[in-house]
Amino acid sequence: MLGYNWILKGALAPLLGGLLCLSNPLDSAPLNAPPLTQQTPAWKEFHSTAGKCSLIFPQSPEHVSEKMVMPDEGYELKYDAYISALNQQAVFMLLVAQYPESVDQAYAQMNLEAFLNGILTHNPDNQLIYADLLLVGAHEALDFFIRTGGLYFKGRALMIGNSLYLMAMECEIQHYDESHFNNFVGSFKLIEDAKK
Repeated sequence: MLGYNWILKGALAPLLGGLLCLSNPLDSAPLNAPPLTQQTPAWKEFHSTAGKCSLIFPQSPEHVSEKMVMPDEGYELKYDAYISALNQQAVFMLLVAQYPESVDQAYAQMNLEAFLNGILTHNPDNQLIYADLLLVGAHEALDFFIRTGGLYFKGRALMIGNSLYLMAMECEIQHYDESHFNNFVGSFKLIEDAKK
């Protein structure tokens, strides 16, 4: 069974400078999701109050909310993670990390590149398949695809105001389905944008 504790354990300590370093997903604890039938569930829209956004998940996600003290920087970093499994074959996650102040959007691309470098250098087994900078609406984003052993980790990161959004899918290579990832990240909407 796939896990997600690696996201929460290793992901946030270096986040303050725009970095998000993931530890080895193979060392993770199992996801405590109930077993699903082999039929594909009907994906459901989910609204995150913390991130003021919505997107679809294969089932109602588990929610973890934490604050991390960043002693070197002198502030607390708040994050919310939403995790949902698809038929015991893939895990989908939304992570919303909130900085205490707005991040200068002029540095968004630099922060996203530093984020990816942090992932790659944190674990020498992480192999970058590709990374692309793109615009999602009016916001700079980074799509990336990483292989670690027999697992794929594919994600999209955005920096908007004082929030970093990470949408990701982790799965074993034999269960990789590009359409699931595309539907997941393609459904992301900021609630304020949806009201315009």
